[in-house]
Amino acid sequence: MAVLTPMDPRFHAIVLGLSPTGLYVARELGRAGGRLLGVDLGPAPATASRYFSGGQTWQAAADGALVDRLLAYASGTGTRPLLVPTSDVFIELVMRHAARLRQAFEFAPCYDGLAEDLLDKQRFHALCARHGVETPGIWQAPDKAALAALAPSIPYPCILKPVLIHRAKDFLKGHKVLVARTREEYAAYVDSIPAESGAWFVQEIIPGPESAITLFATYVDRGGDVRQGFTARKLRQYPSGFGSASLVISHDCEETREISTRFLQAIGFRGVCGVEFKRDPRDGRLKIIEINPRPTLWFQLSHAAGKRVVESAARDLLGLPSLPDLPQRQGVQWRYLLKDWASAAFYRRQGAAFLFPAPDLSAGGPVTARCWPVFDAADPMPALVEPFHFLRKALRRLA
Repeated sequence: MAVLTPMDPRFHAIVLGLSPTGLYVARELGRAGGRLLGVDLGPAPATASRYFSGGQTWQAAADGALVDRLLAYASGTGTRPLLVPTSDVFIELVMRHAARLRQAFEFAPCYDGLAEDLLDKQRFHALCARHGVETPGIWQAPDKAALAALAPSIPYPCILKPVLIHRAKDFLKGHKVLVARTREEYAAYVDSIPAESGAWFVQEIIPGPESAITLFATYVDRGGDVRQGFTARKLRQYPSGFGSASLVISHDCEETREISTRFLQAIGFRGVCGVEFKRDPRDGRLKIIEINPRPTLWFQLSHAAGKRVVESAARDLLGLPSLPDLPQRQGVQWRYLLKDWASAAFYRRQGAAFLFPAPDLSAGGPVTARCWPVFDAADPMPALVEPFHFLRKALRRLA
């Protein structure tokens, strides 16, 4: 595989969000020669990365005061730094203040508007319908009363999920969704939902194992070309069934690539994204679940498989030469070890009674190499501090 040359060493980038997703971004841009600043709302594993040398990390609220501070930082660099949000909270920040931030920073055009359509599940569903992309059925409710009114007309089992998940994190206690198997269970969930969590949606459940989920990562450049396209198969999630990836393998899926590429170009998307599908065993067709208009948790796998999604974005947005688009390496396995142990244990204990069958771990083919979201021998400190972050989160949920 060809060696990728470093970028111009004068380029600056700000990584907004320092979870393992932000850590991937820091490592890819740091290895490309970037001078990095990291920002998060609290302690996070990426703050320990060697790519934030000299204490170049901030803890700050995602509000107007942070925008003022970022603009002051940019003026001191003598450049137009790259701005990379790695969580929905920071996407909202960039979208709210896009006009001001655009004066000093380079960032993906999707944050000028289209990203909002992708984050809002009802609008995303309508966008898919307009372009002939199949999705699970979805119903949105602006408040608890509207959720309750849906009870007679929706199918069971179903899932309930907040439109903006970070507004309900404390209530969900580590889960991404609520699974209602019956109308009575649905009503109990609706009664317990806090009013301040905002709007929610109800979504049809696609049956079948987690290993029926396929993924696509890419950067769509300012001219609309898809760069560094990468496909993978999700094998397990945590929490099981409806969580974030815990075990993923690089795996070629031309149909996933083709549908994603056609749809992204049709809607005029420009930026980094991760697309998720699930194949419906009832009709054999891929149904799109979501498009995240940012890097996502499993993107380190794309890097290990030979793709440079965020570096490609940086080069395009900063006007630097593009990277060669090399074939991806198949069979590279990415595992979020602690979470995947928990997911595997769940299937051993409760698999027979669970809503979904146990995943087929052979679905992605043989394993040729391995990588992890946090551990890296060349950047070891994040893996050493991450258990303390897990403990802190656990204690907070118990409080």
